[in-house]
Amino acid sequence: CSRLLHALSGQTKLAFTKSLLVPEKFKKETRDKCVQFVCQDIRRYDTISGKGFTQLAQHLVDTAARIGKFDVCEILPHPTTVSRNVEMRAQSLRKHVVEEITATISKFGCAVTADIWTETYRKTSFLSATIHYVNEQSELHSRVLFAAPFDPSTSKTGENIRRHLLQNLRVFGIDATDMGKKIIFVTDRGANMISALREYTRLNCTAHILNVTLSSAFGTAIIEKSPEIASLLTDVKKLVTYFKHSGQQGKLKKSLKQSIGTRWNSNFDMLNSVLEQYEDIASVLTESNNYDKIGRISISTLKLLVSFLKPFKEATDDLETDNTAPSASLVLPWSVRLIEHCTSATKDPLLSEIATVCVTRLKELLSADSTSSHSVHMLYKIATFLTPNLRGLRMLDERGRQNVIQGVKEMIEDLKFDHAHDEDVEPTPAKRPTVLHKFSDWEEEEESCGSKSLDVQIQEYRTMKLELSSQQNILQWWNSNSSQFPALSNLARFVLCIPATSAPSERAFSLCGRILEERRSVLKPSSVSDILFLHGNLK
Repeated sequence: CSRLLHALSGQTKLAFTKSLLVPEKFKKETRDKCVQFVCQDIRRYDTISGKGFTQLAQHLVDTAARIGKFDVCEILPHPTTVSRNVEMRAQSLRKHVVEEITATISKFGCAVTADIWTETYRKTSFLSATIHYVNEQSELHSRVLFAAPFDPSTSKTGENIRRHLLQNLRVFGIDATDMGKKIIFVTDRGANMISALREYTRLNCTAHILNVTLSSAFGTAIIEKSPEIASLLTDVKKLVTYFKHSGQQGKLKKSLKQSIGTRWNSNFDMLNSVLEQYEDIASVLTESNNYDKIGRISISTLKLLVSFLKPFKEATDDLETDNTAPSASLVLPWSVRLIEHCTSATKDPLLSEIATVCVTRLKELLSADSTSSHSVHMLYKIATFLTPNLRGLRMLDERGRQNVIQGVKEMIEDLKFDHAHDEDVEPTPAKRPTVLHKFSDWEEEEESCGSKSLDVQIQEYRTMKLELSSQQNILQWWNSNSSQFPALSNLARFVLCIPATSAPSERAFSLCGRILEERRSVLKPSSVSDILFLHGNLK
């Protein structure tokens, strides 16, 4: 019997070492079971393609291959058991994350985004934080750390936010006070958040700045000076509302989008959704004798306004990158490009008032005055310099370029990035003496890469022949050239991990909204934080 079991186990292992072609009959049965699953349990269709669901299904298949057919109820745990294990798994994974990030961030620093959100059902407020750092392999990592609930009786003052944030960061071995300038916070410009982090280096979320710029330009006082633009916006909003309320929306290929003040680039999304389907909308309205609803909308003005807003949309999308590539280096070039775009638009009579406001606000963003609430922080300018393809800083004048170079030198000295770390330096083997050692006082001194002065490193970096395609990973380039530019490489690992926006924390809250849906509104706040952490860190 034992020999038979051994033989069978060998066959099972052999049969599942490669993917098998599944007969169509079994595929159809599986499709039917998927339909039954989403309908009986009221689940979204895309649940079937979710990573967690497919991993669970594969595990059950593999288990059946090992032990044979079984009643699945015998292996699936009770919901309460799953709940308890979520907490245990989160605690275990936190220890692993601490071990991974501690040494790296103490050496090369990190960035943290933070934001506050209040859920709908019980009005519990959460403080979220994400961490961004470059690991030993020069790979950019972004992790969700927590969505920590506030005590209901605690007001959201700057002092309370600071205490809550620092306390939860310490759970991950991150002591912001000890790290000093090697930790950078990126947040929105809420007064309480600014107050909470006044003792630390805090950068404004650039996407918020762009949104504030457009909000100012399209404010009532400015729009009243541009009656044709104001009329267009009003008519398009009415058009979208009509389609959504009349049942005509289903006759279009894509849904029209309504402008919502709190949503970034909302005017662009609305106007563009109408422009892309202008002819189809006109046809639908003609059939229902309502052509006047689009007839009063000037297609030329619509195209003009969409063209003006499009670069803001593109800039926001680029700056809100999904954290797989550095975004800090994009803040300066996009700010300059938008100023050029808006300056050109001031020459158009229809856009003049709006574009002028945008230029004024964006110039505040680029202000040389570092105390300006809109100023592009020197860190973002340095990030652009440390992007090889943009190292010439051609978007700045010569004075601006020299200020950035000086900022690089001061930061490297301040953070001691010009000193090699003992564990990274291999001992130089002793050289065997030769006859020439008798004349060593006349020998040429050899300057090692590690002993190059910072000025020499900067000069060589600025003038070197660049071998980097626009698709090549910037951090890997710095890793490959770290021996030639040790100090600059260390600085790049720090500066290029900084996100341009606080979008990572906002995305975390979007996930919280999915976790705390109506049927799970009684979920404990600590469970919400555990689920969010596991979602963001499980591989």
